[in-house]
Parts: sequence; structure tokens; C-alpha cells
Amino acid sequence: MKLKNTSMTLWGKLRKLPNSVAIVFISLYRTLFSPSVGLFRFLPFYSPPSCIFYPTCSEYGKEAFKKYPFLVAFKKTVSRIRRCHPGNDPRVDLP
Repeated sequence: MKLKNTSMTLWGKLRKLPNSVAIVFISLYRTLFSPSVGLFRFLPFYSPPSCIFYPTCSEYGKEAFKKYPFLVAFKKTVSRIRRCHPGNDPRVDLP
């Protein structure tokens, strides 16, 4: 019985692995390149923050990957990034 519980736990962790990897990549992007909170935002030639949504697209992606299975979260994140342009209306958009 204990072996079955261990395998279920291992399977559960393996199922969440793609989401965890995506969250790590999003966190890395935010730490380095994000115009809002990244390290490079202090460079004089770097673009100023211009996000029209709340939360930002990277924060939206992190929340989506925490909340949904990988393919659903990926689809929601890509859809959100495609909507992020100056012609769209600013608004609160939660995953």
C-alpha cells in the first residue's frame, strides 16, 4: 500500500514538472528582462514599462501555470500576450 502512495506522489510530481519548468522560465524572464521589474530596466536604452493589463503578462502566465494544466495554461498565456498591444483597451484580466 505504501508503494502505491509513493508512485502516485511521484506521478503527481511528474505531471506538474512542465508547469514548474514554465514557471522557472517566466521567473527568469521577469528577473532579467521585464521592463517592469527586471534588472535591465535601468539601462538608458531599455524600453519603459508599457503594460496595458493588470496583472502583467508574465505574472498572468505564472498564475495560469499554477492554476491550470500545462496545455491550457500555455494557450491562455499565449492568448494574453497576443492581446497585449496598444490598440487594445486597458483592463484587469485574471487567469
